[in-house]
Amino acid sequence: MDVTGPLESLDQQTSFVNALCALFNKEDFSDIKLIVNKTLTLNAHKFILVVRSDVFRTLLDTEHWSDIKDQTVHLTEEEECLYHFQHFLRYLYNGNVTLSTVNVLPLHLLSEKYNVQELRESCQQLLLANVAALGSSNRAITWQRYAKLIGLTQLEEKCFRSIAWNIGTIRKSPDWLLMEPHQLSALFQRSDLVEEDEVVLFQALVSWLSLHPAHTEEMLHHIRYPMLPPEKLYDLQARGSLPATISSYLPQESLLVYQVHLFPTDAISQHHDITTIPFTMRLYTSEGFSHAWDIKGYGMMGKQSIPSSLSSSNFKLKTQWYVTFSPKGQRTLIQRPKVNHPRSENVRQDDDFSTLSASVSNCDPAGKTHSHKLNILLYRCVNVVWFVNDMKTLEVPHSGNAQIKDLIPLSERENYISNDTLKLHLIGQTIWEKCQ
Repeated sequence: MDVTGPLESLDQQTSFVNALCALFNKEDFSDIKLIVNKTLTLNAHKFILVVRSDVFRTLLDTEHWSDIKDQTVHLTEEEECLYHFQHFLRYLYNGNVTLSTVNVLPLHLLSEKYNVQELRESCQQLLLANVAALGSSNRAITWQRYAKLIGLTQLEEKCFRSIAWNIGTIRKSPDWLLMEPHQLSALFQRSDLVEEDEVVLFQALVSWLSLHPAHTEEMLHHIRYPMLPPEKLYDLQARGSLPATISSYLPQESLLVYQVHLFPTDAISQHHDITTIPFTMRLYTSEGFSHAWDIKGYGMMGKQSIPSSLSSSNFKLKTQWYVTFSPKGQRTLIQRPKVNHPRSENVRQDDDFSTLSASVSNCDPAGKTHSHKLNILLYRCVNVVWFVNDMKTLEVPHSGNAQIKDLIPLSERENYISNDTLKLHLIGQTIWEKCQ
């Protein structure tokens, strides 16, 4: 048909969606009631449910629906989902919900169960973005267990890494004592645990064992006894505050603790394989291994390099580290020839690379039994709580420099600044190698 005259295209989707939203939990025109856990009753519309969820489509198929006479469906949900179910149902009507660290797990459970893909993906993104940023109420342990249960591999790995990097915060959270034995066992086998020293880890384990005594001997094997400061171990034993099952276990390990801090490394290596896990350093933040570096006044800084130093020790080997860092990039002067002129001129050249360089000294350059690794913890601040958000590792030779060209890219840098402060932590490690 030939259409003549003025044409007008109407777009009234907003009013149409608003009309659908207004039907939420209204008895008018409702053709079904949802009764959740026998306590929560909600009016609903089959059309909305089947369009938004293929699980509801199957459930409400008359061949499967046993309650067709009284127009009700009884649903059984996890208890933590009960309070949030009406928010989930409202989302099916209007596509709108405010996600938080409080409701994200229940809503993810519901979106997973009813196959609501958009909500499920949004929940996963929020979970990934907020694994560590919860302060003393950190739920990374719960989230990691949940992620493993339903096969969210990326979330599981990020949770586990966050637990390892922020164990100082997480062991103070309500979830610590509820950690499952297999979770804790896997955690204590990691070398990237960030903690003050091995004694603090030992004390956290003692706290956990108070509720799980059946796992005492199994878990005590994961403590790296050669890494225990002998004076702190002695203090623990002298106080007499440890449970009998634990205090009776320590004497058999105590001799090795005192030996490795008394005799030269080559003497210890004649009787023990110092390349094995028990002799491997974790990421200890105490003064003998690291340096907390708070770079203040970031906003007023120019393109300059800031020096820092730290010392670390492993058994009898002591290493001095020298580090320089350019938080905002570097400014260099280069010479270039002038046009049609015999002389050259100095030209300023700026970049935005936050370059970090490191070198070591007081270490035998000819030594072939060990190498060096500098770990840089990058902190973020959320709700006035600083937490480790990322870690970069730099292998440093016995002689010469090693460099990370851009520690924090410019596009990400503002995420690491709080109160005009950039917070790093430098941790030196010695890596032992087998003698040939």
